Amino acid sequence: MTRYLLVSRSAEYESRLRRMLRAHFQAVPAEYLTFGQRQVVDRVRGNPRIALLGPLLSFDESKSLIEGLTSKYPGIGVIVVREQRADLEDWVDGMEIHAVLSPEASEATTQELLVRLDDWLTATGRRPDEPMPDDDDHGGASAVLLALGDGDGPAPTAASTNLESLLASNGAEGEAEPEPEPEPEPEPEPEPEPVEEWVLPPIAQTVRTEVIVVAAPKGGQGKTTTAINLAAGLAEVHPNSVVLVDADVQFGDIANALELNPTYSLSDVARVGNDEVALKALFAHHADDFFVLAAPPSPELAEDVDDELLGALIDRLATMFRYVIVDTTPGLGEHTLAAIEHATDGVFVTNMTVPSLRALRKEFEILVQLDMVPANRHVILNFAERHTGLLQKDAQAILGNPIDVVIPRSTGVVLASNEGVPLIHHDVRDSAAKAMRSMIQRIEPSATPTRKRIHRKARNHEPE
Repeated sequence: MTRYLLVSRSAEYESRLRRMLRAHFQAVPAEYLTFGQRQVVDRVRGNPRIALLGPLLSFDESKSLIEGLTSKYPGIGVIVVREQRADLEDWVDGMEIHAVLSPEASEATTQELLVRLDDWLTATGRRPDEPMPDDDDHGGASAVLLALGDGDGPAPTAASTNLESLLASNGAEGEAEPEPEPEPEPEPEPEPEPVEEWVLPPIAQTVRTEVIVVAAPKGGQGKTTTAINLAAGLAEVHPNSVVLVDADVQFGDIANALELNPTYSLSDVARVGNDEVALKALFAHHADDFFVLAAPPSPELAEDVDDELLGALIDRLATMFRYVIVDTTPGLGEHTLAAIEHATDGVFVTNMTVPSLRALRKEFEILVQLDMVPANRHVILNFAERHTGLLQKDAQAILGNPIDVVIPRSTGVVLASNEGVPLIHHDVRDSAAKAMRSMIQRIEPSATPTRKRIHRKARNHEPE
């Protein structure tokens, strides 16, 4: 019979549980969620007692699955398998979760958690007792209840509420809790190399935001993701008054990231001349109420777009749209410089590595020399995480400029990208989505989340 159910996108984690739980285990790939949670629930065999959801499931996906599973299997125990803890209270408040388990937890910790939850389901009458066969003994049941990983101890109190009665009864029986193993002393973080003191000139406070250029000195910093989410967030407040221009003329991929199939691209701009109606026909419209002018479909067509054409186009678009957002080529090539020259705002993206920080500092120095620093600027530190050997103050010292927004590393970014959905509309509770929202609100404070747009794509795929 199926006793334990796993819904996950991790083949490695599935293999670990399959070896541990053997014949009483079923896994359903989370890819079926693309077509709605019923496609997952309908594939479940038997009558599982405990469902493990994750890793790599979003808040909305997990919530939808829990609703479907508890409706079909009343009293089922639910364990969420996830790495991040910062927004755990949002998860617990938003859905019925009995435990949270790290995907890195040991086999012993995982087994003991399953047994304790199984016993609690029986003790509270949620599920009748269904003894495991002798050959599937999981050992004692006196270990960590809500494990976020070996040595982490219990999860926050909010996550323990559904198991409080079990905790109390075990304490009354005098069962001794194991002594927690001492955590190893963290290795001291290396001191960053001293850098020459340098500070960017102050920014203007009175310039109205209209043209926002997103730039990065190197590829892979998250520049395109930032540009897409800026467009989606600003369009919440100014629907159909935002245009996103993919000015990475050789290898731009905004159309692919948004699952758009535009008929025209930036390489067609020259042929339309001053005809505004013809220019508007070049745009692709996204479901989140903004327009996209895609990059040329092949690198050789980039020759049709010179820097003067791009600069003139940006000025033209600024008379047609409230916000013009330009995603640029990494570095300071002629197209990027042309875009920055016409920008009112510059969003500069880097990550938490010394080479990337120094590259952005060099880019700032060049822009100062050219007198091309945008009137308003915003610095994003992307993919931030602990134990990298750098602190935010070290990054600021290297840049010579304050960091305005710190975006933590998150699997939600990958999940949203794979579904062709802007991160802020995929999982509003994701830590990276919250940080991205704060970036948008620096430009438009009224750009707050709206229920109407959250996970629009997932709802559209929900079967009738």
